[in-house]
Amino acid sequence: MADPEQSPTSLAVQRFGITISFLGSGKVSGNWGPTLRGGFGHALRKIACPFGRESCSGCSLGPRCPYAYLFETPVFADSAVMRKYPEAPHPFIFEPPPPKNVVKQGEKVQLGLVLVGRAVELIPYIYLALEELGRQGLGRERVPFRLEQIAVEDGAVVWSWQAGRQFHPPDTHRLSLNPGPSRQGRFQLQFSSPTRIVTQGKLSRSPQLLDVIKALARRVFLLRYFHCGGSLEPIAPEFLQAASQARVLESTFRWEDWERFSGRQKRHVPLGGLVGEMVLEADFGCLEPLLRAGEYVHVGKNTTFGLGKLTVTEGG
Repeated sequence: MADPEQSPTSLAVQRFGITISFLGSGKVSGNWGPTLRGGFGHALRKIACPFGRESCSGCSLGPRCPYAYLFETPVFADSAVMRKYPEAPHPFIFEPPPPKNVVKQGEKVQLGLVLVGRAVELIPYIYLALEELGRQGLGRERVPFRLEQIAVEDGAVVWSWQAGRQFHPPDTHRLSLNPGPSRQGRFQLQFSSPTRIVTQGKLSRSPQLLDVIKALARRVFLLRYFHCGGSLEPIAPEFLQAASQARVLESTFRWEDWERFSGRQKRHVPLGGLVGEMVLEADFGCLEPLLRAGEYVHVGKNTTFGLGKLTVTEGG
């Protein structure tokens, strides 16, 4: 497995395609993101915690525990950033399938999971947790499934049930964070899951490209700092300059309401955000590396549930 420590101008990531096969029929969820994240978290805690604790507070393992590192991602005691925050950005993003409330026995479903930096090293725990989740069942009706395969983007198989559950350590994919060569042109920015970008302390219903780039630059900076070696190298200001000069040609954003039930808070929590697309004219060449990184790590709040998924298409 490649060392996730890296230069300050790149971000180490890997996207995994996860194939599961349902062993029964039933209702799962209208929105798979919260269901997957919640079920996976419970399963990971069960297989990773040697003490059977219900809380990670005061645990001697701290961030060495896979569950604590992924779900209660600590801010370093000597951190140069986010000292007033209880948790750092989590280094994983689920990419759920299109909404599908009911599944049938024998049906196969493809899930996506993006891991950042050192989190890639935890893939053995992740496949064990997915197997455990399959035994527990997914959704309110606890529909059981079998983990069939985990593969990376180029098709290389990391783990396969048919191949005797052998594990092959994956490499990481390094994304450049340097501005690209200047190239003016049109491009399309699409949000395919609710996207929650905060501007001036509020969720924005009409973000400009500059708002998106600011949020993405901050997210990439923090993910790189906490999970890829601790670099404080700022994200290149050329990205913000190019975004500030962009011209919006068309925008079809709309608000889509989501919610999830929080076991901790014992209430439903809103997860609504923007979906849709906008067509812009800007220095796409300069912006492309950061936007391509965003296609992996998503943008805005609540990305671990699959929110903030963006796709960039040149032209349009």
